[in-house]
This record gives sequence, C-alpha cells and structure tokens, in this order.
Amino acid sequence: MPGLTFTPETGWALALLFIRTGGLAVTAPVLSHRAIPPLAKIGLAAALAVAMLPSAQAEGLVAPVSLGSVVEGVLRETLFGLLLGLAMNLVFVALHMGSRLAGVQVGFSIGGVLDPVTGNDSAALDQFYSVLAVLIFFAVSGHLVVVATLAETVRAVPPGTFDPFGLSAAAAASFGAGLVVTAVRIAMPVVAALLLVDVGLGIAARTVPQMQVLLVGLPVKVGVGLLVLGAAMPVTTYLMRGVIEGPLAGASLRLLGVQ
Repeated sequence: MPGLTFTPETGWALALLFIRTGGLAVTAPVLSHRAIPPLAKIGLAAALAVAMLPSAQAEGLVAPVSLGSVVEGVLRETLFGLLLGLAMNLVFVALHMGSRLAGVQVGFSIGGVLDPVTGNDSAALDQFYSVLAVLIFFAVSGHLVVVATLAETVRAVPPGTFDPFGLSAAAAASFGAGLVVTAVRIAMPVVAALLLVDVGLGIAARTVPQMQVLLVGLPVKVGVGLLVLGAAMPVTTYLMRGVIEGPLAGASLRLLGVQ
C-alpha cells in the first residue's frame, strides 16, 4: 500500500479497526448469518480493517503506553462495533415483528419452523418475510451501505475514542418508535382484513349457531390472508426498502451519537 509506513501507531490503529469490524461482522444484518463460516467473517473483518487504515492514520492516533490504555481501547472498540451492528440489525427485527403480527392473525404461528437467519423458531410467514428482507437488502446495496457507514464512523469516531456514555436516549427512543411504526404498517393490511373476517364470522355464528366457526374460520382466514398478502406485496416491498435504505445507516449513526 503506497504511502503506508508500519509504526507502533499503525499497528495499534489496525488492531483497533480489526476489533471494530469484527464486532460489526458478528452483529450486522445478513453479514452475521450463521451460514457464513467464522473464518470468512474474520477474513472480511481483516480486509475491512486494512481498507480503513489510511483513514484512521489521518486522525493522528497515538500508540498506548500502558496496559490500562490497551484494555480501555479494546473495550471501547468492541462495544462500538457490537452496538453499530446491533443498531443496524434492529431494522430486520422490526421487519420480523411485522411478519409475526401478520402470521399470528392468519394462524401460521401454530406450526413453528427453524429460521435460518436468526436460528430461532418462527412461523412460515416469518420465513417468507425474512427471505424477502434479505433479497431487498442486496437489491438496494445494503451491504455497501454497511461498509460506507463503517467508513463514516472511522472519521466521526476515531479508533479508541468511543464514549459509551454519549449515547443519545432521545435518538434511541425515536429510532425504536420508527421501527415499531414500520412493523405495524407492514402488518396492517393483513391484520385489518382478518379483523373484518373475524367480525363476519362472529355475525355468522350468531345467525347460524349450527355452523362450526372454528373449523370454517381457519381456512377462510388463511385464504383471505394470503390474498391480501399478495395484493399488498408492492406496498410491503416499498416499506421494507425504505426502512433498509434509511434507518440502516443514518438512524444507526444518530443512535450512537455519531454526527
């Protein structure tokens, strides 16, 4: 790498950047997928650290002179990398919340399956939304957004200078509220349609007591839910794309107090 001289400051900056990128690779959306081998994550973290090294050197980082300074820098970078990836991953948590709301109303939450993204039990509809979110993530170059956000943090928060007490409570509240609203908006078409179906089934049960509402209602709700889900797919995709393109980077940085 032209113009790069390896000094104690360079080694210290590279170590801190590797810790930051390693924490991000563990918690960032999609990049933290369990299907990605650990060695591949380590290699990705190392490559990103080397790529960010010239920017870190421009900040005039000074090598530590005591063991306490080393431990403090390592802890700061570990916490920052984990929080940055976690803040970005909350976007996918909001999408999962919306799918769970819709799945409970349709009745798909009765049978659970293994979610390959999170490794947890989830309903069939959660699987659909999870795969859809990953496809949209790559379609809008979300992986490049993650890398660009990491590069921005090197400038705004030089390695070893993160202050965990500087986290913005107001930004966290606004960030969480926005994600909850997005989850409700994603699930609203299915939830509203099935609410009308429940009202209709309730009226039918009162007028025709002989009808088995539970036996009739389940296939009706599944059919109506799938029809509404298909009809609302363009709007759902638009909402998912908006929440991935926006809060994935900007809101995550504000949450950590990065200007």
